[in-house]
Amino acid sequence: MSDPTVPADDNHKAAEGAPATPEPTAAEQPAPPASEQPAPEQPAPEQPAPPAPQQPVPPVAPEQPPAYAAAPAPQQPYAGQPNPYAPPTGEKKKPAVPHWVWWVIGGAFAFAAVAIVAIVVIANLLGGGGAKAVAQDYLNDIAKGNASAANKLARVDASEGENFLLTNAVLGKAQHITAPVVSRTLSSRSSDLTQASVTYKLAGKTYRGTIELDKDDKGWYVSRGLTYNLPFVSSSIPGYSVPGAEHSLTSKDSEVVAYPGVYSIQAPNKYYELAGSPKLTVAADSYQVKDLKLTPSQAYLDEVQKQVDAHYAECATKTAYYDVEDCGIDLSYPSNMSVSKSTVAVTVDESPKVEISDDSDSYYQFKIGPGKFSAVMTGSDYSGNPASENLTGQAGYISADIKIDDDKVVVTFN
Repeated sequence: MSDPTVPADDNHKAAEGAPATPEPTAAEQPAPPASEQPAPEQPAPEQPAPPAPQQPVPPVAPEQPPAYAAAPAPQQPYAGQPNPYAPPTGEKKKPAVPHWVWWVIGGAFAFAAVAIVAIVVIANLLGGGGAKAVAQDYLNDIAKGNASAANKLARVDASEGENFLLTNAVLGKAQHITAPVVSRTLSSRSSDLTQASVTYKLAGKTYRGTIELDKDDKGWYVSRGLTYNLPFVSSSIPGYSVPGAEHSLTSKDSEVVAYPGVYSIQAPNKYYELAGSPKLTVAADSYQVKDLKLTPSQAYLDEVQKQVDAHYAECATKTAYYDVEDCGIDLSYPSNMSVSKSTVAVTVDESPKVEISDDSDSYYQFKIGPGKFSAVMTGSDYSGNPASENLTGQAGYISADIKIDDDKVVVTFN
């Protein structure tokens, strides 16, 4: 009987139905074949670590032709194997360009920028300073009355027509400017042209002006100086002159210039007299001729009288009655003679005297006295008989133009 406390297993079941196969003992275990015999014990080689679990593969996009061929990615080493591309452990990767090279390049650029700025600043300072110095010298020369020095800085030729007042002889006799100062300069960015603002005093008043300077291979010079056009001279007056000038100013001199100053005004020539002592102030916005009263001088009257006498003497040589009359001699008319069939012989008993015109606005007109003339007419009377008759006469109407040409009075009778 079996122990009721121990459950029956299959072996026991088998024993109930069939004879039990005895279990072989250790001595009875069959030997495995030679091929299955274990090899001599050797150290086991290191097994590679199991591969990392595969990541899910993202969906593949439609194949596009690459713009450029991509370089193959470097092969990744197996886990646990050293990366042949990795830098040695503990060693920093060196940059392709050392840091000090960038410092040198940056410093060079910074130095170049500073140098360029410095050159520009120095050039501007030296340029402006050079222009300003020349401008100040120019003003100082004018203040000293040294026109020739000022002309040299401005490259002005005083022999040219409009510059004949820019001489030492003229400026030296004028009242000069004082306290001339170059207040500031303004240079062009595209050229050496520099504008200088100036101030000066003249006759107790302060004036402002502007000059321009430029530069060439000879240096700085004044391209537009401190000169002013003189007032226009009306054709109704003979003009005026300035002490030291080679000739007077007339209506033909519309572009004449002068340096700033106070100039005395004189009669244009010996044929006129100027009342009072007028002054001409030449400065910015102040150049007018005031109180200019000219009257013909005695030299003028003498010269005109001489030419009037010559004119009437020429008239007296004419023999036709109407020719004498057209010349300016009015003869009495014959009482019983035919003028067309007679001749006259005229005598100037007293030449007409020249007098100044009462028209104070005209300096080119004059009037003459009646004078005294006598004439003898010879010919025939209205009956055809030979006859003669004494006539009297006086100055008639004449028209004449007077011009002062090369310091000479020229009277033209019409």
